[in-house]
Amino acid sequence: MEQQKRIGIIGGGLAGIFAARQLLAEGYAVEVIEKSQSVGGRMATRRINQGTADHGAVFFTVRTDELAQEVDEWLEKGWIRKWFGDDFPRYIAVNGMNQLVQSIANEIPVYLNEQVEQIISDEPGLQTISSEQTRTYDAILVTAPVPQAYDLFKASPLTLVETDHARLEKVTFEPTFVGLFELQEAFDIGEFGLLDEGLVSGMLKIVNNAQKEVSTTPLLSVYMTGDWSEAWYDKGEDKTLTEIEQLLQKQLGPVKIISKQLKRWRYAQARDVFHTPYLKLDRHPVWLAGDAFLDPQDTSGRTRVESAVISGLRVAAALDTHFKQLTNV
Repeated sequence: MEQQKRIGIIGGGLAGIFAARQLLAEGYAVEVIEKSQSVGGRMATRRINQGTADHGAVFFTVRTDELAQEVDEWLEKGWIRKWFGDDFPRYIAVNGMNQLVQSIANEIPVYLNEQVEQIISDEPGLQTISSEQTRTYDAILVTAPVPQAYDLFKASPLTLVETDHARLEKVTFEPTFVGLFELQEAFDIGEFGLLDEGLVSGMLKIVNNAQKEVSTTPLLSVYMTGDWSEAWYDKGEDKTLTEIEQLLQKQLGPVKIISKQLKRWRYAQARDVFHTPYLKLDRHPVWLAGDAFLDPQDTSGRTRVESAVISGLRVAAALDTHFKQLTNV
């Protein structure tokens, strides 16, 4: 009987979790290695005193049948609910966006707080090297943001050909700062808790987590634009947070803030995207996937929750095809 193929997935965001779930269903031995203390990636939620604030993806929409089927199941389980909108409803997770990914990943083997420092070719397989452990796989999927993946490859004794470099060099990301502000009193933001028009310069959107019904206390998530975040990236956390607070007061008028925090997303939005749902290195059984890898039929042109899900499903199918072809040779 043929030995079960082992697949390592670096990155526990949506693409990695959906790929892992699909590959496990196909009978592969799968492990996810995540550098953070939780799966989810930009499906991120933070507890602040008695409140809860989403500070990554605010909501998601559905344009594909594949995600629509998932959403029907999540609605039935009570994991998500419709926030607002009719043509393309905005969906949110009932206990914060991170909780949705944790629920999906519940039965997936995940190693948290472990950062892979190198990938070593160990013919016919591969090894991941971290401060924690060396792990051996038949294939590796990297779902970290492309610049981070590329840095990992360059730090590894892998053979990258010219086409690998050309494809990986072209994608850059813009950062996003998110200020998290706990208010003394309730303060409504628009009809649904989202304000993304008519904002002061540098501000992308304001989200009221209490109006989203994910927080029992008034918590605002204030997202800054990529250009603003780039300009302020090296100016220091205290100075940056003070500036965001001043802009917030300018936008809303006087509000009493009782606590504040800053979240820095270095790789928030891809400036360029791949019009393919995944890539494979030319000389190694190493694949890349994530929200910057768009299905050719995706006309949005931007990274989002659904693009991560579809990328994960497509790369899982590609890995399955790869191993079945090897078996048939």
